[in-house]
Amino acid sequence: MIEEKKLDDEVTQFTVSNGTISFVAIEWGCTITNLYVPSKNGEKVDILLGFDTLEGWKKGTEAHNAIVGRFANRIRGAKFSLEGKTYTLDKNDGENCLHGGNTRYEKMLWKGEKYSDSEGEGVKFTRKSPDGEQGFPANVELCVIYKLTGKNELVWEYTATSDGATPINLTNHAYFNLNGKGSVEGHHLQLDCDSILETAADSAPTGNIISVEGTPFDFRTEKLVGKDCNKVEPLKNGYDQCFLTKAKDESKLVHFGKIWSEESGISMEISTNQRGVHVYTANYIGGKIGKGGVVHNPHDGICFESERFPNAINEPKFPSCVLKPGEKYFHKTVLKF
Repeated sequence: MIEEKKLDDEVTQFTVSNGTISFVAIEWGCTITNLYVPSKNGEKVDILLGFDTLEGWKKGTEAHNAIVGRFANRIRGAKFSLEGKTYTLDKNDGENCLHGGNTRYEKMLWKGEKYSDSEGEGVKFTRKSPDGEQGFPANVELCVIYKLTGKNELVWEYTATSDGATPINLTNHAYFNLNGKGSVEGHHLQLDCDSILETAADSAPTGNIISVEGTPFDFRTEKLVGKDCNKVEPLKNGYDQCFLTKAKDESKLVHFGKIWSEESGISMEISTNQRGVHVYTANYIGGKIGKGGVVHNPHDGICFESERFPNAINEPKFPSCVLKPGEKYFHKTVLKF
């Protein structure tokens, strides 16, 4: 079931339900505003942080549950070279460009429409990113599909085509809390990841891949999210790292991990065709006012940003992130509840 509602003259809201779980998405930022999942007590819990009003979504600064692009995560030095030309981007994270810079997809209006296919039904969002937007080259046609299956899966699909060579890396920056409130430090997390991208003090990758063995990043055996949060170098304030999946390329889905809460009984399994998933424990949302007027503390949410490697455009050892004419970018992530 899909329902539409106009929030103002520009923005339409879509509500999608499969009878068990449901989500709400809006054209502003291609954002999933709410995701309702039944708890062990039968109560519907909204497991996404965010805001109560459209104005709240427009004023938010943390990319809550929105699409991030043209290049998610960090590009070191806010510049790159491609086909003999150097491109300069916004420095909005120290000397780096983060999530596209100052003009972000989360603050742009997308076109939404009802959608269905053999997997399920949901919403398709589209927009054109023009040549030069955020400093990136080429015109890019973007399509994002959010849909629910009969297996209680929320599926995210991202596709893109371009009329010129350009780096591309799309993700959704959803802040999950399986209890709907409080800290996620008590959530149980298991990840099928043997390694992470090493980061420098500026949180951008050094280019090295390091083993999780004997480090706070080892979630191969399930443990609480907060168990080693204060041991994560260099800031000791939580996780903000790209974990490597088992994907060899982007041709098929691989299982990434599982998170669950004893309090609500809600569990979420994550699969993706991406080589990386950036795990971020909302280290910088302290003081932000969310749904119901709640003032958040660090670690009140956790993000799983399936992605190509950060700074891949400047790291020849990393898999290519360049989309060329005639090619199609395809990114799929599945959340099973």
